[in-house]
Amino acid sequence: MPIYEYRCEECGRVFEMLRRFSDADRDLKCPVCESEDIRRQVSSFAASSGSGNAGGCAPAGGGRRYG
Repeated sequence: MPIYEYRCEECGRVFEMLRRFSDADRDLKCPVCESEDIRRQVSSFAASSGSGNAGGCAPAGGGRRYG
């Protein structure tokens, strides 16, 4: 199940919830003020760009070469 990020339009609280895709926007209630005026946020994710071995991944072509 994905984690969704929501914002309460009433009190401004941002919170996350683990929900099924089919239930992502159903029956939402703010955990602080209990308002039902909730909007799903566009979440950002970490990404690496540039050269080097960022993230510990092996280089293209399969790793170490001996010989």
